[in-house]
Amino acid sequence: MFIRITHFTLLIVNAIIIFLSIHTAHAQSKDQPILKQLDSVFVKARVSEKDRSSIQTARLNITDYENPQVTTSVGPKLTQNRNYYTQTAMLSNATGVTPSWAGLAPNFSIRGFRTRSNFRNGLNAYLQYSDDNSNIQQLDVIKGPSGTLFGGANMVFGGLINVQTYAPIDSSFTNFSLAAGNNNLQRSSIEVNSVLDSSHKALFRIFGTYSDRKSFQDQGLNRNIFLAPSFTYQLHDKLKVKLEAEFLRKIATNSPLFTPASPLINSQLVNVQNSKDLDLAYNKSYTDNSLLWKTTSINFYAKISYLISDHWQSETNLATTYGTSNGTYQTNLLVTNNTAVARKVLRYDAEDITNHQVQQNFIGNFSIGNWDNKLLIGLDYYRYSYMANYKSAGYIDTVSIDNPSLSANLFNADLITKIVLSKQPNHTISPQNTYSAYISDVIKPFSALSIMLSARYSSLINNGTKDVSTATTTGAYKQTSMTPKIGMTYQIIPKTFTFFANYMSGFQNIAPTSINGILYNFKPQYGTQWESGVKISGLHQLLDATFSYYNIHVRNTVMADQNDATKYIQDGKQYSRGIELDIQIQPIQNLFIHGGAAYNESKITKAENSTTGLRPVNSGPTWSATWYVNYETAIVNASKWILGIGGNYVGQDLIINSKTAGSFSTDDYTLFNSTIGYQYKQFSCNFTTENLFNQRYYYGGRGFITQGNLRQCILSMRLHF
Repeated sequence: MFIRITHFTLLIVNAIIIFLSIHTAHAQSKDQPILKQLDSVFVKARVSEKDRSSIQTARLNITDYENPQVTTSVGPKLTQNRNYYTQTAMLSNATGVTPSWAGLAPNFSIRGFRTRSNFRNGLNAYLQYSDDNSNIQQLDVIKGPSGTLFGGANMVFGGLINVQTYAPIDSSFTNFSLAAGNNNLQRSSIEVNSVLDSSHKALFRIFGTYSDRKSFQDQGLNRNIFLAPSFTYQLHDKLKVKLEAEFLRKIATNSPLFTPASPLINSQLVNVQNSKDLDLAYNKSYTDNSLLWKTTSINFYAKISYLISDHWQSETNLATTYGTSNGTYQTNLLVTNNTAVARKVLRYDAEDITNHQVQQNFIGNFSIGNWDNKLLIGLDYYRYSYMANYKSAGYIDTVSIDNPSLSANLFNADLITKIVLSKQPNHTISPQNTYSAYISDVIKPFSALSIMLSARYSSLINNGTKDVSTATTTGAYKQTSMTPKIGMTYQIIPKTFTFFANYMSGFQNIAPTSINGILYNFKPQYGTQWESGVKISGLHQLLDATFSYYNIHVRNTVMADQNDATKYIQDGKQYSRGIELDIQIQPIQNLFIHGGAAYNESKITKAENSTTGLRPVNSGPTWSATWYVNYETAIVNASKWILGIGGNYVGQDLIINSKTAGSFSTDDYTLFNSTIGYQYKQFSCNFTTENLFNQRYYYGGRGFITQGNLRQCILSMRLHF
């Protein structure tokens, strides 16, 4: 089947090449005089419609046809047109990215591996406690194991998600917006950008957001207050300083997390094998709004840019982030043939995460003979500390799905407080330090060929996990890693049709890791990827397309314990390979069409007998797709309309997969969303519907499933002045 799919995709690529060649020749012979006259205006109109990968994807100022890696970006144009307010909604338009575990910070599957947006402007020191996209200008999805340039602290072999924030610009304006919708959604935000001095050297920008929404279920809430000021100052022509801060206060109930019963018991099929057959009340959360999780995050960032010469510049990044949380964390186990819900609770007095990062980069742009070079040399220090102080209340009760008892309504914060009062506290501290040096050089022997040579050396010092109550430390270790990256691009048709290939490696430091109240000190995992494909950009950027085939091999993998899906073990090897096709087309002015499809085949090749040869859990769906169409009417009397419709297809996702426990998966589903907007001068109004047809579906990961959100309608108004 995989071979047939590959042949089918190659036929599509060949068709695009033929289409491109014919129309390029046709444009040169017929329309060249007109396009030459209007070229600057024409290109500007097309480029503004599309989102381009940021410089942070390669840490060098190279174009996409010089980058041997596949990246997908969702930027401000699409976000504003489609009225997106969350990172999850933005990433629904990224090919090969699907929702996974619905924890306090949402997770996503990329190329067979689970991750979340762990990077901010290229730095590891980022704490994602909120799904809100305030202050996020763009999300870059960088495909494949990118440990060479980004390190191993938050790297995942399928790819990483990098948040690019807004920076102050040389202008003065204010944006104010209000949004409301069903499920008691309320959101207000203000953005102010200002020039602080007459010489335009000091610039200031600030984002402020308040959001409050309830769940579509009987219980569930999420409330955020966010503030993000930033300041830049041009000390002189060669030196610029940027300072940023982020303040977040979040109060929420954690999303419902259900662990389904194993389908096989004593080799007999006893329980259901997919989510559609569950008799779980879709609108019932089995929690209480008094069981809150409270988070405060205070983060500071600084960047110092210095132009050493015409060919070299220095970039120094500093970051310190701190997040503290406390409250009640609930998980649910489906028992008695999936007819009852057993509720388990952990009560955290404190969960603190502290990051410190210092990064020094030297960036060069020079020639050696006739060979152009773009060179990055970097040093990086990263410190991560995790502290947890909690008590386990264990399983509080078991609630029948069909006939819940009256005592089930007594499940609240007061009950949990009484239960944990006599429980033994767990108090641990886990610090670690990482020292790294890396180099990346993009060499151009001639204009059509680019060669990327990169390598990273990292030294991890894990000081172990200290149990404060017993004053003992376990799990300390030291580890060094060398990760290379090699890639090349060749422009068969200059700046139009590019062949690319890469070999990338990465390591993932995953200790210490707290999963469901259990602290693990796993050893690092290692992964390599071979990838090749084509990138197409033609007809004055009317068409952009990327087709790629990748093959990832990972050793020392961490997998869910098939005897207990809430626990994890480490021992094994696996591979993940597949194809991705992403196409963006603008057939006429103001009409933008995007479509993407991804196929992933993952398999465990070495593990305990019950999972060897099977698809690993947490690998996401085999098939996924995304599409949308956006049209803007011509501006008439300073006004225009925006119409859009899109959707996603997500295939079956395995939650349990074992020869002894059986297989349980979420079922495939298709979601549609739509938007209609009106703009008049500085005023705009949008009406958006997510999950247009009110589809019921489940998604999940880490041994849990969660009900997907039902139809969400949002009306927003925005004023720019």
